[in-house]
Amino acid sequence: MTQQELQEFSENLDTALSWMQAIQERLKANDNTQGPRDALEARLRETEKIHQSEHEGRVKMDMALVAAENLLQSADEELRNQTHAKLKDLKSQWEETCTYIIHCHSRIEWVWLHWSEYLKAYEEFELWLMKQQRSLDTGVELQLGVKEKLWQVDQQRVMVSDVHGQATLLERLLDEAAALHNRTQDPSVDSQAQERLREAYNNVRDRAEERLTLLQKIAEEHQMYQGCVQKFQSWLLTKTKELTDLMEKEDTGENKLKALQALDDSVASEEKTLQHIEGVVEALRGNTSPAGAEVVVEEAEELRLGWHRLRQGLCEAEDGLRVSLNSHSQYVTRCQQLEEDIGRLRVLLQGLDQELETSHTAGDPTGCTEEQMVGQWRKYRDVRNTLAGEESQVDFLKTQLKELFRFSEDSRHLSDDVLALVKEHQSVKCRVTRLCSESESGLRNILQDPLLVYAQWSHMVSQVLEASAKVTDFSHIAMLVQNIEHLLKDSIQMQERFRLLQVKRELLDSVFGPERSDGLQGELTAAIRNRELLHTQLLQRKSRLQGLISRTKDFGDAYKLIRSKLTDLKDRLVAIDSLQPDILAKKSQVDQFRVIQKDLEDCEAHITALESLVFSSQSNKTQFERLKAEWNHLHKAVKVKVHESEESIEEHESFHDSLLNMEKWLMIMKQKLESFHSPSGEWSIEGRQHEAERALGEFPEKELQLEQMEAQGQGVLKKTAEEGRVHISRDMKRLQESWLALSNINVTLLRYLENVFVIVVGILQENTGYTSRIREFEAWLCKENEILSGILRTKGVRLDAKQQDTLKALKAEVGWGQEQFQLLLQESQSIEDGSRPAEDMGLEELRYHWMLYKSKLKNVGEIRARTSAKVRRTINPRVLHYLLCEYTIMCYVNLTANAPVIPVTNPVSFTLDSVLIVQ
Repeated sequence: MTQQELQEFSENLDTALSWMQAIQERLKANDNTQGPRDALEARLRETEKIHQSEHEGRVKMDMALVAAENLLQSADEELRNQTHAKLKDLKSQWEETCTYIIHCHSRIEWVWLHWSEYLKAYEEFELWLMKQQRSLDTGVELQLGVKEKLWQVDQQRVMVSDVHGQATLLERLLDEAAALHNRTQDPSVDSQAQERLREAYNNVRDRAEERLTLLQKIAEEHQMYQGCVQKFQSWLLTKTKELTDLMEKEDTGENKLKALQALDDSVASEEKTLQHIEGVVEALRGNTSPAGAEVVVEEAEELRLGWHRLRQGLCEAEDGLRVSLNSHSQYVTRCQQLEEDIGRLRVLLQGLDQELETSHTAGDPTGCTEEQMVGQWRKYRDVRNTLAGEESQVDFLKTQLKELFRFSEDSRHLSDDVLALVKEHQSVKCRVTRLCSESESGLRNILQDPLLVYAQWSHMVSQVLEASAKVTDFSHIAMLVQNIEHLLKDSIQMQERFRLLQVKRELLDSVFGPERSDGLQGELTAAIRNRELLHTQLLQRKSRLQGLISRTKDFGDAYKLIRSKLTDLKDRLVAIDSLQPDILAKKSQVDQFRVIQKDLEDCEAHITALESLVFSSQSNKTQFERLKAEWNHLHKAVKVKVHESEESIEEHESFHDSLLNMEKWLMIMKQKLESFHSPSGEWSIEGRQHEAERALGEFPEKELQLEQMEAQGQGVLKKTAEEGRVHISRDMKRLQESWLALSNINVTLLRYLENVFVIVVGILQENTGYTSRIREFEAWLCKENEILSGILRTKGVRLDAKQQDTLKALKAEVGWGQEQFQLLLQESQSIEDGSRPAEDMGLEELRYHWMLYKSKLKNVGEIRARTSAKVRRTINPRVLHYLLCEYTIMCYVNLTANAPVIPVTNPVSFTLDSVLIVQ
């Protein structure tokens, strides 16, 4: 039993020791951290398996310990000692093996984990490097303005800060790589790999810092540019204010001019600054986005424009001062030059206009020849070219006039002359353009006229040849012979016109163009050939018809035929020669007169043919002359009737239009006057003063038109039949009744206005409570007004030297008068409300007089010109009555509106003056 247990213990002990030895050998084989990561990972898996097999070893150890328990209970002390020694050695080896397993596995696992963490950090660092490199590889994004560029600098600064912040991570990575390399000796973490990583980081850092430096430079350049712009703008505003202050400063012209010159030199010297800014703009354009570049370019252009405007303002101010220093002499010189230029151009325009008038009068399109039309067209063209050449002179006159406006002297007369000259130039230009176009159109018609005439002539020839083929009647033969003679005469004229047209190829080309000219030449050639053929046929037909006439011997039959035709025409004339009742009947009558006139003209051919049958018979000759005289008398009488009928129709139509217009005016005016009735049936013109003035002012003119129309109606009655006179008389009677009814309404309104005028005058006479200062100012104003009225009443348009001095003195006193009136207003405002009404009415009355006086004084030239044109006419009492009513209306409206009312001692004089001023 003991032997068996000893054997079992020995086997278990050997098994445990063998397992420990195998494990230690495996651990020794894997106890190495050097080499690539894959090998390290394989060793890690192997040590992990060994670590996991520790349980197996413990089982073997426990089996040995269990087997040793029986031996330890043995009586053999030596055996127990040997067993104890073996167990002690076994436990010692077990502990050593376990410790070795743990230490080996932990060391390899720690290196592997360390390497994994390093690779993770390395990959993140590599991704960061790649991101930064991609960002830096992208070009600098151009920005809009300085704000965006500063934002871009801040972003780049953040990026640089981030790069610098990664330096710590880089150092840790490099330390970890060095530590790993010491343990693993792997090339991926050797010193070269570490150096490559450091170089990549340094490259990113350097590029980021360079990018930051570049962006800072770009932003600083833009900031510098903006600073220069703002400084230049402030400088422009300062200099502009200096110019304004200098011009508003009260100083002599010489001092102002010196100061302006100094300021101009200062402004001119700043052009270098402006050029520097423009140079900076050129540099900025490459570092700024297109929209931003456009903005800075516009800013620079605006600065340049502002600088030019300032220079221009300085130049204009200097010119103005220089002109003001010697204004009178320059003004006179320029006026003389302008007047000479105006006179020269006016003479030229008058000459051209007279030339156009003469050419147009002499070259009536209905009767001028082709040569005249060509000459007329060329003359119009020359005049048009001359006017076009004078356009610059007209513009120069306008420029001269604008320069004269800078002077303090009055240049209105020259302005009127220039304006009249410009209008005359435009009038002549429009006229010559129209005449040139008309003459060119007429010239085309004349050049084409031979072909058009030929077409009509050839058609008429065909008709005459066809009609004369089988004619036998004497009257028809005579008419046909006359027609053929006319056609032959027209043929000879056409031949000459064709010949002249053939040699005018250049004129045709210039008027119609080459293509149309070639077509006309072809048509002309065909027309010449056909005309010759038709001309020959007409000559042959004329010879045959004349032969028939020569064989006709019966003069008496032909005479009786023509005589009966004349008698029939005379009877027709007598039958229709009577007064007609209306316009339509008169137009029908004049048409019948024209038909008789046409028949008489056709009968002339028969008389001409009859003359060939007279021969030597005295009796036939006497009858022919009597017949000829009768035809002449009848033809003249018909022409007179046609003319009288046309005049009668024109007079009747004019009378009819006047009648309709007058009836329309009466109807409208009746509605206007009735509208002045209030709903209660009383008259009221409140708020409608101007409408009432216009309505009353129309009556005198319409009354004159009514009288003229009545006289015109009497003339129409004399030339109208009895049944038509009834209607005309009835219309005139109705018109007279309408006029009388409207006159009654007008008279009622006039009486109402007269009563209002009396009331107003009475009210004005009651308001006499004025202060002494108001009376003094009123007396002074009355005296000044009398002096001004004396100047206005003088005859002639221009004033003499004494009157001009008086007028200047009156204008000089206006300032003092205005000060006195302002004092009166202030005193009136200081009065208590209870004592103000009388003073207020007197003051408002005085205010109106004062305003009227200043208005008359301001417009004295225009008033005198119109007064001189009006005082020669005799004033109709009815017109004077209407003027008084106008004044009454104005007083009434102002009174109802609590406005100032005009007190007048001489209403007629005041009303006439007021009307002149208003006009």
